[in-house]
Amino acid sequence: MSAAEIDPLALVSGLKRELPARTPYVEVRFSHMYDRALVARGELEYLGPGKLGKRVDKPYEETTTIADGQVTVQRGKRKPRQISLDRVPELEGFLRGFSALLGGDPVALQQDFDLSSSGDSARWQLRLSPKDKRLKKRIDALQVDGSGDNARCFSIIDADDDVSILMVEQLATAELPKPLTQKNVEQTCQAGAAAQ
Repeated sequence: MSAAEIDPLALVSGLKRELPARTPYVEVRFSHMYDRALVARGELEYLGPGKLGKRVDKPYEETTTIADGQVTVQRGKRKPRQISLDRVPELEGFLRGFSALLGGDPVALQQDFDLSSSGDSARWQLRLSPKDKRLKKRIDALQVDGSGDNARCFSIIDADDDVSILMVEQLATAELPKPLTQKNVEQTCQAGAAAQ
């Protein structure tokens, strides 16, 4: 299959998983504010449309839960903080899109994002560009690297070019590349996707 034949809608449909869907992750964040990458490890959870969870186990403990139009964040033993998604509609659009991606629902995904793809079934890349102008001021794109019906990395590319890369499934437990640069992590995502 050539790059021209890759169908982004078929890629999204193939990502659907049985609920509940959980996967370990390692997140590597590259920011202009820091002189080195920040690394966190934990578990991602998808419980159905609009229901997402992200638990950080290292280097600190934090749980973020999204459900029923609310974002709840609990760090350590502190009192949980709640934010209504009504207060940040652009974030709601992003979460709706991310939920549709994890749910393998291309129709719902297209409501909030423009989709493009490249590669072949052995190694592909899916790029989601937000349609909402307010969200576009914060996030340039969501990028997914994968192979077959499996996503291996989710990259959130901020409008200011900061990047957060979540390596999931087998890549979550793999040794991080050295030196830990954005280019090396991206290459690991692409090579990891091809190798699976």
